[in-house]
Amino acid sequence: MIRNGLLVFLLVICSICSAQRTQKKTAVFKVRAPLASCSIICNEPFFLLEKESSVVIKIKGRNPKIKVSVKGGKIISENGNTYKIRFLTAGTAVISVHQVTEHGSKLIGIKKNEVRSPQLFFCGLATDSSSKMLRLGPVSHLYAYSTYFKKNLPVNKFDMLFYEDILINERKKEKIDTLRSDTCFLTKEMKNKLNQFQPKINKMYFYNLVCKLPDGTIRVLEPVELLGAPDTAMSSAFHPSCIFTLKKKKV
Repeated sequence: MIRNGLLVFLLVICSICSAQRTQKKTAVFKVRAPLASCSIICNEPFFLLEKESSVVIKIKGRNPKIKVSVKGGKIISENGNTYKIRFLTAGTAVISVHQVTEHGSKLIGIKKNEVRSPQLFFCGLATDSSSKMLRLGPVSHLYAYSTYFKKNLPVNKFDMLFYEDILINERKKEKIDTLRSDTCFLTKEMKNKLNQFQPKINKMYFYNLVCKLPDGTIRVLEPVELLGAPDTAMSSAFHPSCIFTLKKKKV
């Protein structure tokens, strides 16, 4: 009996020592939930500045909390995974999706897409085209044609710079005149500058082109630049004829 009791006692002591050694070697691992996967789906190859567009954002994961932001636009409404976005400026829009966790937020999706502005017309001359004639009649001097609304959208106000190309005329200091119109028409001073336009030397730069849409909202159109080149076939010694070109201005 004594021998059996001693054996039981030794077994208990060994078990306690083994448990203590096991506890000392036990490691604790913290497992965080993996980031969700994100798909940003645009049904259009590009966005139009004058219309609202729908973007579908699909998330795969355990009901993650997300935050959606748009550079170059604003989110108007959200219905499930469909976001309606209004773009405010032409160029490149960036849609970003962040997953919000207790440790902050992580970017899980990004998509870039072009936002196209309606084509601008200056005195009958379309953007990225050339002409020998500028129409300064009673119709709007500056307007944009919307393929979406299928109508002309007059420019409510704009700024204009009239300046000389100092690379061509290096002996003169660069002179810049800044003018402003609060309508879709050139002011009297702007018309005078246009009449003084000299090919290859003078340039006109139009910016802050504010256009009002039929729904009452406004958009800022891309800036453009009016360039000139002599028309050698019709030029004279005193009044050289000019071919005008209206180009998009990179900013």
